[in-house]
Amino acid sequence: MTRRPTRREYLLSLGVTGAAGLAGCNTTETGAPTGTETATDAETATPTATETGAPDETPEEEPEPEPEEPIAEESISGWPMFGANPARTRAALEETGPTEDVVTRWEFRADNIIQTSPAVVDDTVYVGSHDGYVYAIDAADGSRQWRFEAGDVVRSSPAVVDDTVYVGSHDGYVYAIDAADGSRQWRFEAGDAVQSSPAVVDGTVYVGSDDGYVYAIDTADGSQQWRFQTRGPVQASPAVADGTVYAGSLDRRAYALDTADGSQQWSVDTGKYVFNAPTVADGIVYISTSDRTEGTLLGLSTADGSQQWRYQSFTPRGQTVAVADGTIYLGTTHEDIFALDAATRAEQWRYRPGDWLMAELSVVDGTVYAGCGDGTVRALDTSDGTERWTVDTGNLIRTPPTVVDGIVYVGNYNDTVSAIATEER
Repeated sequence: MTRRPTRREYLLSLGVTGAAGLAGCNTTETGAPTGTETATDAETATPTATETGAPDETPEEEPEPEPEEPIAEESISGWPMFGANPARTRAALEETGPTEDVVTRWEFRADNIIQTSPAVVDDTVYVGSHDGYVYAIDAADGSRQWRFEAGDVVRSSPAVVDDTVYVGSHDGYVYAIDAADGSRQWRFEAGDAVQSSPAVVDGTVYVGSDDGYVYAIDTADGSQQWRFQTRGPVQASPAVADGTVYAGSLDRRAYALDTADGSQQWSVDTGKYVFNAPTVADGIVYISTSDRTEGTLLGLSTADGSQQWRYQSFTPRGQTVAVADGTIYLGTTHEDIFALDAATRAEQWRYRPGDWLMAELSVVDGTVYAGCGDGTVRALDTSDGTERWTVDTGNLIRTPPTVVDGIVYVGNYNDTVSAIATEER
């Protein structure tokens, strides 16, 4: 069995990677670089790059558990990208999730840690792994449909739009992959690792890179539309809303950029690193910041970046934020999950079970779903924080759960994607 990391080991893992600032001023460049490659017919068909339906050739360590029973496929629909939508609200109010009597319906095993949030579209779960592959998994029974070999670790959560999977890799490329068979459509070369998760809006992929740039890439051919330079790595996933890209950087600033040409609308000194994706709702962009010892959540006006409010706590990686129906839900590196009124910032409830949570949150249909550092997924009532159920997945969870049509999908440090659903469906 894989050993769970200790609290100390996890906190050490939160250290800044590549945080050295980049020299020079913030700049926007338009036009296509030479780094875009479209796949030739031969490359598309190369079996070493993509494998469809074939079993893994690596030695088996242990058999994968058989699913209890297949999940009904007729209504498995969609959660297309990290945070459920380009605004990264982490809320999908039209979806449903399990509220009682849950079981793990199936588990899928990769060859290394899964630190990406699954995308679920058209009956398929898409997820990346530290083993360097992007996987397409049948949402009903957990069987592998195909896998695509990226050049390195995949910490970028896939986005799936118009039958194409968009994902970044530590090899410095953003890949466009055919959702049906896993063949490569094109790849775009950034200047360093792409840990940021793409947001795809109106034919454009928006993504950050450790090279300090925010990129806008054409979905059709992978050509660069523009890029904007910050002074530090951009590991946080950008949010897109109402013609604006919101991005945070390890240069301790938050930026608002015009989606059309990448011109800067405003920028704000956050005072701390920005690791987590901004969340945009109701005229406010929520920026979670950290300096390794404590975190601050800033509420900034989307219009001009002026600070509307701030919340501070001990949470080395910064709070994770979900916003739904006028309520802000926060997960911290400590024991707490709590809800604040978005208008007054008054605390509505606080969940503190006495466990080490490090919660990553999603909100669906009156329930907060939390993927936690102790390996559990917890479901809480949004009205008062009452715990509805808890399932132990076996190891550390570092990304928010994906909730689609009554099923929770989540990856963990045990190399596993789990599907959790009501016992009888």
